[in-house]
Amino acid sequence: MYSLELFVIAIYCLIEDELYPQFCHQHGPPRRAGFPPALSDSECLTLEVVGHYLGYGTQKQLYEQLSDRFGAWFPGLKDRVAFTRQSANLWQVKAWLHQHIVTQLAGDRAPLQIIDTLPVPICKVARRFQRRIFRTQDVLEGPPPTKGYCAAKDEAYFGFKGGVRITDYGLIVHAPLVQAYGHDSTCRDALLAGVLPATKVVGDSAFIDLERQRELKTTYQLHLLTPLKTNMHPTPARKPFVLPKAAGRLRRLIETVYAQLVERFKVQALKVRDVWHLHNLWTTKILTHSICVLLNRRLHRSPLDLDGLVTFGSVSYTHLRAHETDSYLVCRLLLE
Repeated sequence: MYSLELFVIAIYCLIEDELYPQFCHQHGPPRRAGFPPALSDSECLTLEVVGHYLGYGTQKQLYEQLSDRFGAWFPGLKDRVAFTRQSANLWQVKAWLHQHIVTQLAGDRAPLQIIDTLPVPICKVARRFQRRIFRTQDVLEGPPPTKGYCAAKDEAYFGFKGGVRITDYGLIVHAPLVQAYGHDSTCRDALLAGVLPATKVVGDSAFIDLERQRELKTTYQLHLLTPLKTNMHPTPARKPFVLPKAAGRLRRLIETVYAQLVERFKVQALKVRDVWHLHNLWTTKILTHSICVLLNRRLHRSPLDLDGLVTFGSVSYTHLRAHETDSYLVCRLLLE
């Protein structure tokens, strides 16, 4: 376990000495012209990872809290607008760093993987026609925001759907943003992109499609296993694709990751105005989760024990988050 100060140092060393040089070695520096920023890319990435781990929901809050606490450690952190712009410009670097961690932990070669989706709303359904966000065509290609349905809350929303594919210990291998409209089965192929042959993939009952499951097994040697619905009976043709009841713990594993993304990383409260910043925040939160899993593995801890990764003395993480809007109180609690 780390103290908050040691956690910041560990993240910086991991990015500065291990991850970021690998990206520059393969792709070259992210910028080829102009003056270098006052805040280095490694420092910017470190601040973002730490801020999102602590649960700061907006870039403004992240900047204010971390500049108050670690302004002396990062003297280049002087302007919030420049920090936000530099962060957004590094979204492709973050995507590469996430895939590098997945490769390093052999997550892409995991023989058993689990898939699911979660809503990523951008505004209320009633405001979708009067909205001023997501109106222009962005340079990033992707689906437009649409109306979707969240079965867990039994309500409609307007935005996107986040797909998540994890290993059997919780590492996020693939996390595409897809169109919110339609059934979960419509984003099945996006979730299965890059899966190696002979891999078993576990999904919930929303992914039941006997014809497609047969095709995946015959053509790509992928075994998509799903539980039966309550009104379905196991037949000889469906039996090879039915998830055994004893494997129910695998569904609880992805529900844990789901809860961490929603509660700690606030992926359902992204205050963004365009696809560019949406991709940046989504990628940053996925990268932060993967870095925490990597650190837990290296410390021989439970990979998904994110709460216990950092200790705050006598102050619990829940107590800290309850007062995170008051920067003075947060700093006083951390210094106790």
